[in-house]
Amino acid sequence: MKLSHRPVAQGFHVCLLSPLGSYPESSVILDDAAYIMSPDICFSIVRITKEDWGFSEVDMLSPLEIPLLGAILLAGPGYPYPMYGLTLEAEGSPLFTADCIAECREHLIEMLRNHATDLRPTGLIHRPPALGGISYDSADYEDCTEAIQECTTHLEAAGPVLLRGMASLIKAHMAWKHSEFSDAACIHLWIALDAAFSLTLQKLRDAGNQNPTSADASAYFDDVTGDENVWEKFFEDDYENRIRVIHPDSRFGAEARPQLLADDFLELNDLLIPYFRFLATGVYRAPVDQRS
Repeated sequence: MKLSHRPVAQGFHVCLLSPLGSYPESSVILDDAAYIMSPDICFSIVRITKEDWGFSEVDMLSPLEIPLLGAILLAGPGYPYPMYGLTLEAEGSPLFTADCIAECREHLIEMLRNHATDLRPTGLIHRPPALGGISYDSADYEDCTEAIQECTTHLEAAGPVLLRGMASLIKAHMAWKHSEFSDAACIHLWIALDAAFSLTLQKLRDAGNQNPTSADASAYFDDVTGDENVWEKFFEDDYENRIRVIHPDSRFGAEARPQLLADDFLELNDLLIPYFRFLATGVYRAPVDQRS
């Protein structure tokens, strides 16, 4: 395999997982994706099987990575924090053998070493223990391998709205790790919420409701979760928070600093993660307290 700075027809995308995230202790190796955990470096590998659609000069999270990283989040064992990816060109479609994984690891560490002096000071905290960074936060989560595999399979077949929502969930937790950007974490979470709303409306249309409302979506959420919420509309309070924060002069009035509480993030997060797992797999599991 060789490093490529251009799109390739066959190969792998390898991404460092920062020690700022939290992770399952055991590696998970699938046919087209692998999550590799070791004490000195944690990283993901995804096989390049189709064009990596979309382009951004500021968003480093590739759509090809979202299924695996989103599955780690939805399955419950951690909050992935992806950083510093690279593309490797390969001949054919190599299996994820020990040699293949070791070669991906070597390329990743070499890239990190070569670019260490180019990183901004804020990037130093993302260095893995292999390069003198802080230790990883990991735990032994029971039976997570099967759940990660199931969620990855569903997300690999997902449309752009679900993938955008999953990417926003991942980024919300990345921003939440930095207290000075807690409001930005809420914004990412609201993007995920809007994706969940769109997907819920589509489910209602598929069930025969040609013109579903926000109230219909709220009732659908209640049916799925088995809860009775106080909202008349879909996540009504959270949408009001979004309006107040994003629009400096909204119907709620002009505010120099809109009030946001930590629970405005934490409670919405705890509801959205299991709901997104339902939207991806069709199976709902009650929320688990996995706050970072």
